[in-house]
Amino acid sequence: MSTAPALPQTQEFSIRCQKVLGVARQLFQGGPDWVTFFREVLGVEGAARQVFENQADFVLFEKSGEYNEIQQMVTSLRNRKGAGMAALNEPTRVITVRLPESLHEALKAEANDHNTSMNKLCIAKLLQVLAESEQKAPMTTIARSAQPVRPAQPAAAPSPAVSGFRSTWTPNTTGNGF
Repeated sequence: MSTAPALPQTQEFSIRCQKVLGVARQLFQGGPDWVTFFREVLGVEGAARQVFENQADFVLFEKSGEYNEIQQMVTSLRNRKGAGMAALNEPTRVITVRLPESLHEALKAEANDHNTSMNKLCIAKLLQVLAESEQKAPMTTIARSAQPVRPAQPAAAPSPAVSGFRSTWTPNTTGNGF
């Protein structure tokens, strides 16, 4: 009995990426809330974790174009009117994060700049994927985190509590950064 030859590793990986993207597209068409979409596609028991069972493959998947498209779907669902009510479909959990007062004040200022709550801002930041260029940067994570993020263009004078810190977070792709 003959068996079909195994696909080369890259083809097989690409097929798995497409499989997860197919699940995401089908679910997205149904217009779910972002929490349901995230849970079903990227959650611990979601399609991506079922297809990419080992961590190394999942990390590679996170760098793929398919993953990027899925992240755009999550962002689109989160930006829909009424998206804040999505958490009612799933129990919420609370975490406590201890951080320096200066970082707290910077997050508070950034949330204010974006006219959003700190909770929504932090969720958006948690959902972001590190840019591939950041991952390839020669600087270590510790060295990188010690340097303040500088704005691309001069901003209004920041309050003393947030001096030298401005995020690059952008919730949409309209080009205005906000």
